[in-house]
Amino acid sequence: MKNNFQTQDNDLIDAVQANPSTSSNELQELIDRHSGIYMDIVNNYIPSNCNFLNKSDILEEKNYRIYLAALKYDEDKGAKFSTYLGNETKWMCLNLFNKNKKHQYISIEEERCLDETEQSLDEFDQDFFDKIISLAEQHPDARVFRIFKNRYIDGNLNKVMSWQKIAKNLDMSIQGCINIHNSALEYFKNKLNKEINNVK
Repeated sequence: MKNNFQTQDNDLIDAVQANPSTSSNELQELIDRHSGIYMDIVNNYIPSNCNFLNKSDILEEKNYRIYLAALKYDEDKGAKFSTYLGNETKWMCLNLFNKNKKHQYISIEEERCLDETEQSLDEFDQDFFDKIISLAEQHPDARVFRIFKNRYIDGNLNKVMSWQKIAKNLDMSIQGCINIHNSALEYFKNKLNKEINNVK
């Protein structure tokens, strides 16, 4: 039998999924309940003296990461939300660490290296591209659309805008912009693929 704490978590998550607002009371309560899990795992998996990954950026993304986990969580798969969030955070940390470790002797400002750490819309056809841009525009976190618009629409001569310029426009770190971009793109792809499969 599920304990009362997990039942309350599920009720909060249902409310967030039904109304995916980043300013909802339900989301804030979920964040208050589970911030410790996120912080502990980031602290365990990302060394404080890491010279190729900005740990503070990852810690500052706590609310956004918990929000994404709530949107993707499926209680029917059996795992408690705390367990699911812990696993998502662990793999996020490991992926970021491993992807950036090989660049530890190269400046993170160098666009050539940054491009190796990001996903891209270039692989999709125009229809899929348009749908993802539309989803980005509707995203409750305004930074998502600003990043996608800067990267793919506002670039000069049909070239993507550099991450360095995007980071300056948003007053964020380069890696922070890439992290938000990659997380949102993965969520959009999964959402559109589910819609396609449901139509078939």
